[in-house]
Amino acid sequence: MQTQTYDTTHDNDNADNAVDIVLNSNASLEEVEALTNELKRLLVRHETLLEQEGIKHQIEVLERWMESYRRGLAAAYKLSQNGITWLNDLRERLKLAADELQRLEGEGGNPATAEQIAKAEELIKAIHRIDEVAPSVEHIFCHENTEEKKAS
Repeated sequence: MQTQTYDTTHDNDNADNAVDIVLNSNASLEEVEALTNELKRLLVRHETLLEQEGIKHQIEVLERWMESYRRGLAAAYKLSQNGITWLNDLRERLKLAADELQRLEGEGGNPATAEQIAKAEELIKAIHRIDEVAPSVEHIFCHENTEEKKAS
């Protein structure tokens, strides 16, 4: 388990400004989805009772928080599975566009226009930015996949 501190000032549900939260790092996406669905069923099946007892709002808040957490886990899973591949594919597409622009300039025999120069510079900057971001994406989201590859 790991402890993380989150700033909850954006929540309007009487939460403290900062809280320490213990996250079970072994919790799977399926477990979080199941729990979120149980809270939804509780709200639907016992709506009147929860309302009469004055606790419906608190259950709704808890369900919203669980749904946000579930979405975050789903997004992290997708990033871990596809993020670095997509970044590498995008980098290659930008590189192909830069190569094509350079090829067209070379074949045309005319000097590049200001617009073409600006586009080439933007392509190069975008490629460099992806080169800077990719290692962090791989480190943060693909660490387990990298470890699995090293072990095999």
